[in-house]
Amino acid sequence: MTVQHYITSLPDKQRQIMTILRSWIFDLGPQVSEQISNDVPSFQLHGALCYLMSEDDDGVILSFNRGYELPKKYELLESKGHKHVKSVTFYGVTEVEEHEDEVKEILNEAAALNGFLAKKRK
Repeated sequence: MTVQHYITSLPDKQRQIMTILRSWIFDLGPQVSEQISNDVPSFQLHGALCYLMSEDDDGVILSFNRGYELPKKYELLESKGHKHVKSVTFYGVTEVEEHEDEVKEILNEAAALNGFLAKKRK
């Protein structure tokens, strides 16, 4: 199954939210790749970057693989009991659009962190 197929199989509200978030992830640049991993859309840029999950109550969760390493200033992100991953859940397109600037900033921070760590490993 492709990520596009996964997204088109979702209910309308989740499909709209996930489509927006996916486009913002791809705005990071042509090096972004995607795949279905553990039954959810997963995105890579110099390593695991983030993933999207549908939530039972019509929400979409955007999770950052290295969320615990992102600056603490991002109050939008929650650990939800996870040690490494931080995420945010959206329940509507309007809510996503209201947080566009912050989500894009977090995506850029996560991409920069992965790029820094990739260079450090070389």
